[in-house]
Amino acid sequence: MAVLSETIESTRISSGQLCVVAGANAPTTQHRIAAVLEGHFGDISLLLAHTPGEVAELELGADAIVILVCDLDLPREMATLRRLRREVPGPAIVAVSPTATATGVRRALDGGADAIVFEPLLESTLAVTVSAVGSGQSVVPREMRASVERPAFSHRERQVLTYVSQGLTNAQIADELFLSESTIKSHLSSAFAKFGVRSRREAAALFLELEQTTNGPLPGEEQELISPTPRKA
Repeated sequence: MAVLSETIESTRISSGQLCVVAGANAPTTQHRIAAVLEGHFGDISLLLAHTPGEVAELELGADAIVILVCDLDLPREMATLRRLRREVPGPAIVAVSPTATATGVRRALDGGADAIVFEPLLESTLAVTVSAVGSGQSVVPREMRASVERPAFSHRERQVLTYVSQGLTNAQIADELFLSESTIKSHLSSAFAKFGVRSRREAAALFLELEQTTNGPLPGEEQELISPTPRKA
Protein backbone atom coordinates (compact mmCIF):
# COMPACT_ATOMS: atom_id res chain seq x y z
CA MET A 1 0.00 0.00 0.00
CA ALA A 2 1.23 3.50 -0.77
CA VAL A 3 2.23 5.43 2.33
CA LEU A 4 2.55 9.18 2.76
CA SER A 5 5.61 9.23 4.98
CA GLU A 6 7.31 12.17 6.64
CA THR A 7 10.59 10.26 6.77
CA ILE A 8 13.07 10.03 3.94
CA GLU A 9 12.70 6.61 2.35
CA SER A 10 13.75 4.98 -0.90
CA THR A 11 10.83 6.27 -2.91
CA ARG A 12 10.59 5.12 -6.53
CA ILE A 13 7.90 5.22 -9.17
CA SER A 14 9.60 4.07 -12.35
CA SER A 15 12.96 4.58 -14.04
CA GLY A 16 14.40 5.86 -10.77
CA GLN A 17 11.96 8.75 -10.53
CA LEU A 18 11.29 10.05 -7.03
CA CYS A 19 7.88 11.55 -6.27
CA VAL A 20 7.17 13.96 -3.44
CA VAL A 21 3.82 15.44 -2.43
CA ALA A 22 4.34 19.02 -1.20
CA GLY A 23 1.78 20.75 0.97
CA ALA A 24 0.17 19.60 4.19
CA ASN A 25 -3.22 21.29 3.97
CA ALA A 26 -4.97 18.81 1.70
CA PRO A 27 -4.76 15.35 3.32
CA THR A 28 -7.70 13.97 1.36
CA THR A 29 -6.12 14.96 -1.94
CA GLN A 30 -2.78 13.54 -0.80
CA HIS A 31 -4.33 10.16 -0.05
CA ARG A 32 -6.11 10.20 -3.43
CA ILE A 33 -2.74 10.86 -5.04
CA ALA A 34 -1.19 7.96 -3.15
CA ALA A 35 -4.01 5.61 -4.17
CA VAL A 36 -3.75 6.58 -7.84
CA LEU A 37 0.01 6.16 -8.02
CA GLU A 38 -0.07 2.87 -6.11
CA GLY A 39 -2.71 1.52 -8.46
CA HIS A 40 -0.68 2.45 -11.52
CA PHE A 41 2.93 1.99 -10.44
CA GLY A 42 2.63 -0.67 -7.74
CA ASP A 43 3.79 -0.62 -4.13
CA ILE A 44 5.42 2.77 -3.59
CA SER A 45 6.11 5.17 -0.76
CA LEU A 46 5.68 8.93 -1.09
CA LEU A 47 7.74 11.43 0.83
CA LEU A 48 5.60 14.17 2.37
CA ALA A 49 7.02 17.68 2.57
CA HIS A 50 5.08 20.59 4.03
CA THR A 51 7.01 23.46 2.45
CA PRO A 52 9.36 24.11 -0.50
CA GLY A 53 12.17 24.35 2.04
CA GLU A 54 11.50 20.80 3.24
CA VAL A 55 11.50 19.57 -0.35
CA ALA A 56 14.86 21.26 -0.91
CA GLU A 57 16.29 19.48 2.14
CA LEU A 58 15.56 16.12 0.49
CA GLU A 59 18.21 16.89 -2.15
CA LEU A 60 16.20 15.21 -4.89
CA GLY A 61 17.83 14.15 -8.13
CA ALA A 62 17.02 15.68 -11.50
CA ASP A 63 14.80 12.68 -12.32
CA ALA A 64 12.52 13.35 -9.35
CA ILE A 65 8.90 14.46 -9.72
CA VAL A 66 7.34 16.76 -7.14
CA ILE A 67 3.55 16.79 -6.90
CA LEU A 68 2.40 20.11 -5.45
CA VAL A 69 -1.16 20.35 -4.14
CA CYS A 70 -2.22 23.96 -4.68
CA ASP A 71 -4.86 26.28 -6.12
CA LEU A 72 -3.63 27.91 -9.32
CA ASP A 73 -6.00 30.86 -8.93
CA LEU A 74 -4.69 31.89 -5.50
CA PRO A 75 -1.71 34.29 -5.69
CA ARG A 76 -0.20 33.08 -2.41
CA GLU A 77 -0.16 29.50 -3.68
CA MET A 78 1.39 30.57 -6.96
CA ALA A 79 4.06 32.24 -4.83
CA THR A 80 4.66 28.83 -3.21
CA LEU A 81 5.04 27.26 -6.65
CA ARG A 82 7.58 29.88 -7.73
CA ARG A 83 9.51 29.42 -4.49
CA LEU A 84 9.49 25.65 -4.97
CA ARG A 85 10.91 26.04 -8.47
CA ARG A 86 13.64 28.39 -7.21
CA GLU A 87 14.66 26.13 -4.33
CA VAL A 88 14.26 22.85 -6.23
CA PRO A 89 15.33 23.67 -9.81
CA GLY A 90 16.02 20.14 -11.01
CA PRO A 91 12.94 17.93 -10.50
CA ALA A 92 9.78 18.25 -12.57
CA ILE A 93 6.72 19.71 -10.86
CA VAL A 94 3.16 18.49 -11.32
CA ALA A 95 0.59 20.92 -9.91
CA VAL A 96 -2.64 19.34 -8.65
CA SER A 97 -5.28 22.05 -8.38
CA PRO A 98 -9.02 22.59 -8.25
CA THR A 99 -10.31 23.43 -11.72
CA ALA A 100 -8.64 26.76 -12.51
CA THR A 101 -8.99 29.62 -14.95
CA ALA A 102 -6.87 29.96 -18.07
CA THR A 103 -5.00 32.78 -16.35
CA GLY A 104 -4.12 30.52 -13.42
CA VAL A 105 -2.90 27.78 -15.76
CA ARG A 106 -0.74 30.22 -17.71
CA ARG A 107 0.78 31.66 -14.54
CA ALA A 108 1.47 28.19 -13.15
CA LEU A 109 3.40 27.21 -16.27
CA ASP A 110 5.28 30.49 -16.23
CA GLY A 111 5.98 29.93 -12.52
CA GLY A 112 7.68 26.59 -13.08
CA ALA A 113 5.03 23.86 -13.27
CA ASP A 114 5.74 21.17 -15.86
CA ALA A 115 2.24 19.73 -15.78
CA ILE A 116 -1.20 20.48 -14.38
CA VAL A 117 -3.87 18.08 -13.16
CA PHE A 118 -7.31 19.25 -12.06
CA GLU A 119 -8.54 17.54 -8.88
CA PRO A 120 -11.91 16.39 -10.31
CA LEU A 121 -9.99 14.39 -12.93
CA LEU A 122 -7.19 13.23 -10.64
CA GLU A 123 -8.01 9.51 -10.79
CA SER A 124 -8.13 9.44 -14.58
CA THR A 125 -5.24 11.77 -15.40
CA LEU A 126 -2.57 11.83 -12.68
CA ALA A 127 -0.79 8.57 -13.46
CA VAL A 128 -0.55 9.21 -17.18
CA THR A 129 0.59 12.77 -16.48
CA VAL A 130 3.35 11.57 -14.15
CA SER A 131 4.47 9.07 -16.81
CA ALA A 132 4.53 11.77 -19.48
CA VAL A 133 6.45 14.20 -17.28
CA GLY A 134 8.94 11.45 -16.48
CA SER A 135 9.53 11.18 -20.21
CA GLY A 136 10.26 14.88 -20.51
CA GLN A 137 6.81 16.07 -21.60
CA SER A 138 4.69 18.96 -20.36
CA VAL A 139 0.99 18.26 -19.79
CA VAL A 140 -2.06 20.50 -19.40
CA PRO A 141 -5.81 19.77 -19.50
CA ARG A 142 -6.95 19.65 -23.12
CA GLU A 143 -9.53 22.38 -22.66
CA MET A 144 -6.74 24.72 -21.54
CA ARG A 145 -4.56 24.17 -24.59
CA ALA A 146 -5.50 27.48 -26.19
CA SER A 147 -4.48 29.39 -23.07
CA VAL A 148 -0.92 28.04 -23.04
CA GLU A 149 -0.11 28.36 -26.72
CA ARG A 150 1.18 31.80 -27.66
CA PRO A 151 -1.60 33.18 -29.88
CA ALA A 152 -1.14 35.30 -32.99
CA PHE A 153 -3.28 38.44 -32.91
CA SER A 154 -4.13 40.82 -35.71
CA HIS A 155 -3.31 44.50 -35.33
CA ARG A 156 -6.97 45.32 -34.57
CA GLU A 157 -7.28 42.55 -31.99
CA ARG A 158 -4.25 43.89 -30.15
CA GLN A 159 -5.66 47.41 -30.25
CA VAL A 160 -8.96 46.17 -28.80
CA LEU A 161 -7.17 44.15 -26.10
CA THR A 162 -5.04 47.15 -25.23
CA TYR A 163 -8.17 49.20 -24.56
CA VAL A 164 -9.85 46.32 -22.71
CA SER A 165 -6.83 46.13 -20.40
CA GLN A 166 -7.31 49.87 -19.75
CA GLY A 167 -10.89 49.24 -18.64
CA LEU A 168 -12.76 50.71 -21.62
CA THR A 169 -16.17 49.36 -22.62
CA ASN A 170 -16.95 48.09 -26.12
CA ALA A 171 -18.75 51.33 -26.91
CA GLN A 172 -15.79 53.42 -25.78
CA ILE A 173 -13.36 51.27 -27.79
CA ALA A 174 -15.55 51.60 -30.86
CA ASP A 175 -15.47 55.38 -30.46
CA GLU A 176 -11.68 55.40 -30.11
CA LEU A 177 -11.09 53.20 -33.17
CA PHE A 178 -13.82 54.67 -35.39
CA LEU A 179 -15.44 51.24 -35.68
CA SER A 180 -18.91 49.88 -34.97
CA GLU A 181 -19.55 48.25 -31.61
CA SER A 182 -20.43 44.99 -33.38
CA THR A 183 -17.00 44.99 -35.00
CA ILE A 184 -15.35 45.46 -31.61
CA LYS A 185 -17.37 42.53 -30.26
CA SER A 186 -16.23 40.42 -33.19
CA HIS A 187 -12.55 41.22 -32.58
CA LEU A 188 -12.95 40.56 -28.88
CA SER A 189 -14.71 37.24 -29.50
CA SER A 190 -11.85 36.17 -31.73
CA ALA A 191 -9.31 37.15 -29.08
CA PHE A 192 -11.24 35.24 -26.40
CA ALA A 193 -11.16 32.12 -28.58
CA LYS A 194 -7.42 32.42 -29.17
CA PHE A 195 -6.77 32.79 -25.44
CA GLY A 196 -9.29 30.10 -24.50
CA VAL A 197 -11.05 32.42 -22.04
CA ARG A 198 -14.58 33.70 -21.53
CA SER A 199 -14.15 36.92 -19.61
CA ARG A 200 -12.67 40.35 -20.29
CA ARG A 201 -10.70 40.17 -17.05
CA GLU A 202 -8.94 36.93 -18.03
CA ALA A 203 -8.25 38.17 -21.54
CA ALA A 204 -6.82 41.45 -20.24
CA ALA A 205 -4.61 39.68 -17.68
CA LEU A 206 -3.18 37.26 -20.23
CA PHE A 207 -2.68 40.01 -22.80
CA LEU A 208 -0.75 42.17 -20.34
CA GLU A 209 1.44 39.24 -19.39
CA LEU A 210 2.14 38.52 -23.06
CA GLU A 211 3.03 42.16 -23.63
CA GLN A 212 5.46 42.06 -20.72
CA THR A 213 7.20 38.89 -21.90
CA THR A 214 7.20 39.47 -25.66
CA ASN A 215 9.48 41.80 -27.59
CA GLY A 216 7.74 42.96 -30.73
CA PRO A 217 4.75 41.37 -32.48
CA LEU A 218 3.88 37.77 -31.74
CA PRO A 219 4.45 35.18 -34.50
CA GLY A 220 2.02 35.61 -37.37
CA GLU A 221 1.01 39.14 -36.46
CA GLU A 222 1.04 42.08 -38.80
CA GLN A 223 4.18 44.15 -38.52
CA GLU A 224 2.43 47.31 -37.34
CA LEU A 225 2.61 49.55 -34.34
CA ILE A 226 0.03 48.63 -31.72
CA SER A 227 -0.41 52.02 -30.15
CA PRO A 228 -4.11 52.95 -30.01
CA THR A 229 -5.54 55.21 -32.70
CA PRO A 230 -5.37 58.85 -31.58
CA ARG A 231 -8.53 60.23 -30.01
CA LYS A 232 -10.89 62.20 -32.14
CA ALA A 233 -10.74 65.95 -31.69
